This record gives sequence, structure tokens and C-alpha cells, in this order.
Amino acid sequence: MNPNIRLVHRGASILALVIATQAAPALAQQATSGSTEATQATSDVPVAPAQATAADQADATTGAKVTTAEQPAAESAADVASDKDIIVTGTNISGVKPVGSQTLAIDRSQVLATGYTNVNDVLQTLPQVQNNPNSGGSGPVYRQGGTSGYGGNSTQGNAINLRGLGTSATLTLVDGRRVVPSGAASTFTESIQIPVAALERIEVVSDGNSAIYGSDAVSGVINYVLRKRFDGLELSGRDSVDRYHNTWGVSVTGGKSWDTGNIILTYDHEDRRPFVNGRSKFLRRDLSPLGGLDSRANNATLGVTSPALIVGGNGVPYSYFTVAPDARPGVAFGQLTPGAALADQSDYTDFLPRQKRDQAALFFNQELAPSISVYLESFYTKRQTSSRSYGNSRVGNNLLVCQGSPYYISGAPASASAANADCGGGLAQTVAVNPITFFGGPSVTKNPTETISVTGGVTGHLPNRWNIDTYFTYAHDTTCGICNFDNNANGAALASQITAGAINPYQSTPLTAGQYGSFLGTNTQFSYNTFIDSVVKVDGPLFSLPGGEVRTAIGGELAYNRQHLLNGSNNAFEQDRTNNNFAVTNDSTTHRSTASVFAELFVPLVGEDMNVPLVQALNIDAAVRYDNYSDFGGTTNPKIGATWTVNDFLSVRGSWGTSFRAPALTDTNPENYSSAVIGLPFANASGRNDIALLYPGFSSTYLLLGANRNLRPETAKTWSAGFDVKPVGSGFRFSGTYYKTRYANQIVGQNVGLFLSNPQNAALYSPYITPVNNPANCVNGSPATYDPVLANFIAANPARYNTPVLSACTVGVILDARSANAATTSQDGLDFQTSYQFDTGIGKWNVGGSVTKILNQSLQQVSGGAKQDVLDTYYYPVSLRGRGQLGW
Repeated sequence: MNPNIRLVHRGASILALVIATQAAPALAQQATSGSTEATQATSDVPVAPAQATAADQADATTGAKVTTAEQPAAESAADVASDKDIIVTGTNISGVKPVGSQTLAIDRSQVLATGYTNVNDVLQTLPQVQNNPNSGGSGPVYRQGGTSGYGGNSTQGNAINLRGLGTSATLTLVDGRRVVPSGAASTFTESIQIPVAALERIEVVSDGNSAIYGSDAVSGVINYVLRKRFDGLELSGRDSVDRYHNTWGVSVTGGKSWDTGNIILTYDHEDRRPFVNGRSKFLRRDLSPLGGLDSRANNATLGVTSPALIVGGNGVPYSYFTVAPDARPGVAFGQLTPGAALADQSDYTDFLPRQKRDQAALFFNQELAPSISVYLESFYTKRQTSSRSYGNSRVGNNLLVCQGSPYYISGAPASASAANADCGGGLAQTVAVNPITFFGGPSVTKNPTETISVTGGVTGHLPNRWNIDTYFTYAHDTTCGICNFDNNANGAALASQITAGAINPYQSTPLTAGQYGSFLGTNTQFSYNTFIDSVVKVDGPLFSLPGGEVRTAIGGELAYNRQHLLNGSNNAFEQDRTNNNFAVTNDSTTHRSTASVFAELFVPLVGEDMNVPLVQALNIDAAVRYDNYSDFGGTTNPKIGATWTVNDFLSVRGSWGTSFRAPALTDTNPENYSSAVIGLPFANASGRNDIALLYPGFSSTYLLLGANRNLRPETAKTWSAGFDVKPVGSGFRFSGTYYKTRYANQIVGQNVGLFLSNPQNAALYSPYITPVNNPANCVNGSPATYDPVLANFIAANPARYNTPVLSACTVGVILDARSANAATTSQDGLDFQTSYQFDTGIGKWNVGGSVTKILNQSLQQVSGGAKQDVLDTYYYPVSLRGRGQLGW
């Protein structure tokens, strides 16, 4: 590891330790001393904030409006942006309310009133947030934590998916600044960046915003605004219990203000107990009590309490025969008992893993002179998840008994044996065992993650009421995508030990340490993500029109992203499969630099003082941003918005813009994952005469999977129109928005099974199909003798992993099934929000709600392909989501 990175990690660990030590006296009850806010564990109601200092005003992100629980559950951020120095999410110009797009603000009291203990769960209550994976129908499933087969989410992370267009299409910020990505084989932005105790408010823009922020702001932006002003000490505890598991936590916040500055520090610890599948009758493998299927035994997968020989496969129905526990060598098939002693695997498998999370956040602000201030902002997270599963992470609970082993069952049906590479290509019988006894317990997968971000900046007031903000961010994330420490089985080594008679596969008690050491080891997938960002921006007035001041913002940004992937396993030695030693299997690094410039112009065409009938105000905001990437070039994205205020009762707004998402480093790095299957027989009903047949109905293929360095950005066009109604003095508010998004060039994995399935699909997927005509003198392993088409393709697209099935000289076609810019999603829908505040004899009341209705969503998997209606189908968004609230 880079020594500088190691130093930062050590410093962060020391910081967390100091904070944890200071928090030790905290009890389950909350105690506030000398605080300007009276708070409770899950229903804090802040009172008037401390007096803002000049240093507070100098920070472009300070001065947040503090509201009470009597206010609407999600305000417009325009109402929050009352301070002339505040910059609200969706604009770079201070003192300007968002134009054309609606920005929702959830303040601290409203967050606490939800009862949720982390920001991800709070955001999941918004109707605009969906729980499906990426809109192409693939990608991580973050709603479950990835436990069941990981769901593509091996790091067990959390992410927000606005509009259901994919977590990668939602940009997550902290105080308007980018954060370091998380993840290993695939990357994402962890949504739980800061603890609730450090949060002032959350701002949400469910509209494209690449003209302001650059990449990822396709479906919208989530911005966490940290608390900036607090005096005193605040301790809080929490415990959440349901019928399946519980979560408890404790937090401490301390702050101090002085004439020219302030500091605030927060520490939070959370401990979540596991949720075992078996505790829910709906997650058990045996659903027969509910009228469903009993899947404890499903073909060659079954849970057992005693060893069972599996018979069948390859067209032969499966059957099972129980072997007596601790059976000695020489057991015969006639000694077995028909059937299997079944166990329900769900009793040993976690739906939600055990999780511990420690977080800290720091904000420091100091005025150096009346017109200049410096600030330091840092946040840190250390998370550990532990997931249990019934079978071993590598071999499950099926053991191979090779022919020649003293434990090979004589007289068994022929269908009980099959050739297996772990037996040197010889015959092997498959025996299901109880992994709880044989492996000494459920398999445990750990996912340690550590993230630190440090930002230092300078803000100042320039002549003619201009402002400047410049900052530098260093952030680093260390993640283990899959960590099986000392419990990853080497199947070949285990089969070798059983063949030698050193291990009895029918043993009913745990093995010795020496026996475990002969085949168990460690499998890891570590990822080190680094993000460095520097930004300079200025904003201020240009000139005045009758409607008001024309204001602008301009700036530039330089960013650097780096990912180092380090994989290792005790299954590393393919040439000596019985070698159980750990070795590195992948050590790759990829990086990119980005240079950006941006500008924004706010034009008040009509102001209230102009007395124009039916036009109290008419404001236009135009923004543009150019981003140049070192690996794929540049992209320009504009946005224009307008807000027409008819009167105090009604305003109308609209916006149009383009957005993009840059391919992740994991998407474009073949060393991260790419695989070539050489000489794979593949069904060919394409009718193409230029693709040779290996034998009737099948062609030999060179199949390439994985990352693709030729990817380009995903692109989107979004427009929206809406209105806001606020009768003066009534306490009633109502707003509605129609939006439409076309999200093109989406990066998806190809469905290679369709490529040659019929002539129509062969024509549709022709860009990914390349015929090969190897000459008669072709020599396997000598690319110089291959058809140049094949030789050049292999040279231009080397794969990290190569699996030969048949000779490369048999190949008749290349099937390029790597990730590609192939899919297009179109979505339109409606957002409605309403709230009503009123006084009664017993106090103030607030009632309201919000609804999102997706009207249409279509998916085109490949250019020229049919558009599928995917709304309300598995893996895609639900059409109607809503929430309501009643407050007093």
C-alpha cells in the first residue's frame, strides 16, 4: 500500500479510537449539556440555532435553515435557501433558488422523526426511490445487502436508486462534493456516508444534473449537508427491535463556537444482529406448510443431517441414499438407506448479515480575515459485515469421492458417478454432508470496509460582491468484496485427501486442525479505491436588469480516480490442484484523470417591481459543463430551466438538459474481470452461411466475457414541467411535476444465448458476431497460423482468464459478449406532494403526503431491438409509490 495512504488510514483509526474513548460514558438515554438544540434519540425537535458567526457565513454550505417537526416532511430547498451565501443543491450560484427543477429538503428533525437510524433507510421512504437493480435488468441488488448469493452486491453495501434507473445513475454528494466509490469487482457509491447525528439535512434533486455536477447525475442527486453550528455535548442511544432481529447504536456530538469560527465533531456506533432466513416462514426452503414446494432437496442440492449419496443427473431423475454416520472404508451400496435425512438450509443462512459500523464526522471553520475563511471537513466509516451460509463458500456441502478412494461406494448405480476434473478426469461420486459438523459450522463471509475523506478549503468575498470557493479532497476506500478467512475449501485438495484415506467423508464429528489445514484456506478480493479532487469556482453579479441582478458562476475541476484490485486464494494453483497454499491471483491497477470546466447564468427577466400582469417573476437559469476524461475523451452537457411565478398563489416551472455516466473503472479494465472460452460448442440456428458448423446445429466459438475498454459514456436527455401552489396564509401547499427521461447507451452484459438463436437475432446482434475461417494449416497455440480475424481479435482483447474447451483452430465464430453500450430505457411519470399545517386548541398539526406514479417504462436491450414494457416486472421499478405523514 502507498505509505501516504497507510498514514491516512492510521490517522483515521487513531481519530476513531479517540472519539470512541470520549463516547464511553454515553448511556442508552440521551443527555444534552449546554446545547442550543433540545434533542431526543429518535424524535429530536431542534429549537433556534446558535447565532451564526461571520465564519459561518463565509462557508458556502453553511447557514442551513433549522425547522421543527411541525413543518412539512419534505420542503422545497428553495424555501431553505433564504441566506444569500447558501448554495442549494442543483445550482452553483449562491443566493439563488433552484430554477426549473424542484429540490426537496428533509431537515434534521424530519429525519429523526422517521425513527430510522441511518440515512439510507430514511431515503428509502421517498416515493422517488426504488429498490430494483440497474435498469438494464442486471446489477447489484442493494435492498437485501447481497447475502443470498450476494445478489451481485458482494460488499454488502447500500446505494440509492432514484427513479429506478439504477444506483449508478444517482449521484451522491456530501456538502455538494463528490465522494470516493466503494466496491471491488463492481463499484458503487455507498449511501451511508455519514451518521444521522452529523446530519443537518438531505437535499434531493430527482432530475438530470450533469451540467452542474458532471458524471452520474442522470436520474438525480442526493446531497447530505453536515451540521455546521452546535455548542455543547449531545449523547444519544437507540434500539430498534422487530420479530427477526434488532439494531442498537449510540452517538455523541460535541461542538464549540467562538467569535471567528467553530468546530463540531460526531461519532456514531451501530450494531445490527443478523436476520436468519429460517426465522421467517416465507424464507424457509420447506414452504409446504404454506402450500408451496419443499426445496430442501433440489436435484443435486440438498441439506442433510447425515451423509447422503446423490444418484442421478444427465437426464436420470435424482434420488438419494443415506450413508451411516462414520461409515468405514469398503461401504457397499446395499448398506445404504433409501432417502435422505433432510435439513432446512435456511436455519444456517443469513438474510441480513451481522454488521458493525463506526462513523465519525468533523467540521472546522475559521475566519482569517473579514473576507476570507478556511474550513476542514472529514468523515470516516469502518464497517464489518459477517454473513453465514449453510454450505462452504467454494464447494457447498457436496464432497467428491473419487474412484480409487477407500470410501468409494461399490455397487452404486452408474448414474451415481461422473467424470470430474478434481479427480484427474476420473469418475467421482457426490456425497452431500452436514456442513455444520463436517466443516465445523456455517461458512462465514466477511466484508470489511474502511473509508476516509478529508477536504480542506478556502472561501472568500471578492470585490463587487463576488464569492470564491476552492477546495481539495483526498478520499480512500478499502473494501474486501469477498473475504473467506481460513474457511475456503480447495475442492481438489479435499478430494485428494479423501482419495488417500486421510479424511473420512462420512465423519459425523468435526475434523482435526491438521485435516482442515490440508484443504481449507483463505479467499480474498480486496479493492483499494482512491479519489483526489480539486475545485475552484467563483460566483457573483454581472449586471442588473429591471427584473433583478444577472448572476453567474464559473469554475474548474481536476479529479483523479484509481482502483487497485488484489485477489488471492488457496485455489490458485491450477497446475497442481492439490496445492492448498495461498497465492495472489490478480494484482491490477487502473486509473483515470478528469479535467472539467463549468459555467452557469441566472437571468431574472421579470421582477415583482415591474408590475407585469400575471408575471410576478420570470427567472431563467442556464448551465453547461465540459468534462474531459483521460481514457475516453470529452462530453458536454447543458441544462436550462425556467420558473414563472404567476403570483403568491401559483408558480410554474420547467427544465431540459442532458446528462451522462462515465463507465466505471471496473467496467473498462479487463484485468478486473475478463474471460475467454475457446472452442465452445454453441447452438447455431442463425442461418448464416459464413459461420462454419462444427457439427450439425453447432458452431465452435471464441466467447469473450467481462470488462470492455472500448466503452463510452451512458447518455440521457431529461425534461420536466411542474407547478407549485401556496395559498398565502393558509398553511397549504401542493405541487405536481411531470418528467420524462431517455437513458441511452446503457452499459449492460449481453444475452449471448440470443446471438445465434435465429436469423432475426443474428442480424440484430451482428455487431457482436464475427465469422472466423481458420486455414487448414492452423496450429493450436500458434496465433500466427490462425485466421487473422481471430488472431487480431485475441491480440487486441486479451482476456484475464482463458478456458480452452476445444482447439482454437476449430473456432468458426467470435461472440463478443462483453459489457457494451447497448440498452436504452425510456421512462415518464408524475410526482405529487401536498402538506397542510393548521392550529388547534391542542397545538399545531401537519398532515401531508407524496406520491410518485411512473406512467411508462420501456427497455430496448440492443439497438434496433424491440421495446419491452418492463414496468411492474421483476428487477424493474414499481409504478406507484407513496408516503404520508401526520405530525403534531
